[in-house]
Amino acid sequence: MTIGFEFNRARSLSHALDVLVDEARALGFDAVDYGFMPSAHDGNGAWNAPDIQSRNFPPRWSRGWKRYSSHDPFLWRCYERNLPLDWNDVKGAPWLTDIQHEAIGYIENLGFLDGVSVPIHLSGQSFAFVSGLSHAPRGRWREQPSHAVQDLFVLAHAFHAAVKQHVHVVVNPGAAIVLTRRETEVLKFAATGLNAPATARAIHRSVETVRRQRKSAMQKLNAHTIAQAVARAMSLGLLERSASLK
Repeated sequence: MTIGFEFNRARSLSHALDVLVDEARALGFDAVDYGFMPSAHDGNGAWNAPDIQSRNFPPRWSRGWKRYSSHDPFLWRCYERNLPLDWNDVKGAPWLTDIQHEAIGYIENLGFLDGVSVPIHLSGQSFAFVSGLSHAPRGRWREQPSHAVQDLFVLAHAFHAAVKQHVHVVVNPGAAIVLTRRETEVLKFAATGLNAPATARAIHRSVETVRRQRKSAMQKLNAHTIAQAVARAMSLGLLERSASLK
C-alpha cells in the first residue's frame, strides 16, 4: 500500500475524506469518520462533543447522535491510548454506563457492527480521531488484521496532517524532535510502503545502514514500529515536503 501522499493533493477537507474512504474500503472498511476537538474537556472536566465528518453513513445520522456525542464510549477509551482501538475491546466492558450502552446501540442501528478507531493526540488539549467502520459483525479487515489496522493507523495520521489547516489545528512543528536528512529520507520511503531492503536498493545504501537510520528515527519519535514513526512524523509536519518523492 502506498501511504499518505494522496491526501496532499486534496483540495479541501471534503476531498480528503473522499480519498480516505476509498483507501479504507481497500482495507476492508465500509465507512469512515473523522472527529476533531479543539479541547477534549470543558472547564468542569466533562467531555466536549467532537465535530465529526463522515463518509458512507446514513443520511441525517448525526441528528440522533447529538444525545450521545459527549458520552461516546469509543472516544472515551480512545483518548486514553495512542494505538488503534478495536471496538470489541469496549463492547460489553463493565465500566459502560447506561447512556454509553445506548450509544453503542445507536451506532449498531446505523448498520455499523464492527470498527477500529485511531487516536491522534495534538498540542495541549486538542484531539482528533479517525474510525473505520464495518457493516458485518466481523469486518473484512479482520481477515488480515495486523495489515489493515497498521495501514489505517498511518492513513489516519497522514489524513490529519493534510487537513489540519481546515480544522484550525495548531500543531507544535516537531517540538524538540529534529530528524537528520537521512532519517527523513528513509521515513519518506517507508511512507510509500518500501521496506528496509527495498529502500536500500532505491538509495544505494546498505540494508544495515537503512535499518540503523530507521531505528534512530523511531527512537527520536518515540515509536515502536516504523508505521508509528511515519505517522508521528506526518502529524508533526516533518515529511510534508515528501509529496514529490517517487
